[in-house]
Amino acid sequence: MKKFLALALALVMLCTLFAGCASKTDSSAKESTTENTTQTTTGDTTEAPAETAEDTASGDKTYEVAVLISDMSATYASWLAYSFEQSVADYPQLHISILDCSNDQAKQISNLENCVTKGYDFVIVQPIDVDATADAVNSVIDAGIPVCTVNNANTGMERASCVDCDPVQQGSVPAAEAVDQIPENGKVVVLLGPSGNFHSNGRREGWAETFFAERTDVTILDEQIANWSKEEGMTLMEDWITKYGDGIDAIVSMNDAMALGCLEAWKAAGYDCGNILAYGVDGLADAVLSIKDGELNATCVQNAYDQAQNALRIASGMLDGSIENEVYRSPGELIDSSNVDEWIQIHTDNGQIKN
Repeated sequence: MKKFLALALALVMLCTLFAGCASKTDSSAKESTTENTTQTTTGDTTEAPAETAEDTASGDKTYEVAVLISDMSATYASWLAYSFEQSVADYPQLHISILDCSNDQAKQISNLENCVTKGYDFVIVQPIDVDATADAVNSVIDAGIPVCTVNNANTGMERASCVDCDPVQQGSVPAAEAVDQIPENGKVVVLLGPSGNFHSNGRREGWAETFFAERTDVTILDEQIANWSKEEGMTLMEDWITKYGDGIDAIVSMNDAMALGCLEAWKAAGYDCGNILAYGVDGLADAVLSIKDGELNATCVQNAYDQAQNALRIASGMLDGSIENEVYRSPGELIDSSNVDEWIQIHTDNGQIKN
């Protein structure tokens, strides 16, 4: 009888041990689901987030955040998306889904509508066209979902927070360098972004205030829209070379791509880039390599990391109630031969420059 009781007691203890192990395994599995994650999709938001405002094991909440990127095939937008993927590690309560709008305004509006249907907690959007996006953003806010625009204005949707650069300051940064570099009585050509574009107009204003008001001796040979396009910049420069030959002293461009297109045309015509000055804005990979090669003289960086980090900071604050609404202006920074190696390393790290 005593042997039977001892055997029964041993079986009970063994069962208790297995039950404890199983409980520990279940707890570990639950904890693993609270880790910060990122997913990327190139289409509409056809799948709902797995959970919204989920309580974690620590008692904190996790939130589903949709990040609508204007066009992942564009260099800056790709850098911005990468910056969100890297920066979200600082916000374990946020899970982001990056959505590529493919430079399609209808798709961006559809994605915004789907963010409501699918129950996201917060939306960050890089508007393709501010005016065309405003109504859809306002509808998202009306549905009770806070929004932050990034890398563009929030005009017409002022209830949304906004992270952007100051375009006037962006234009002023390279313009300040040009004041002492462009020769006396110099002749320049000017390239603009799309007609009416907020960033193009602001950057041109920065050039007007910082350079052209100071250097009244400088002549603008021509000023044309090139729609941020390297190819359109190249075509314009070919025409200008036909008309003015090597009598152009400087290229004043509202972004890097148009300036680089001009330099390509200049070289194709047999001219030396050492005989012309060129200025841009954006600080992208191709631009810093051009500066390193002694072609582009200076640019002002739009820091995608800074914009992504602050958009996520605002999202976190609006979701926990510590921020009601915020407009943040990301500071521009000069890139020239003195610090170009630092930016080459940054763009190597973010994958824009391949070794």
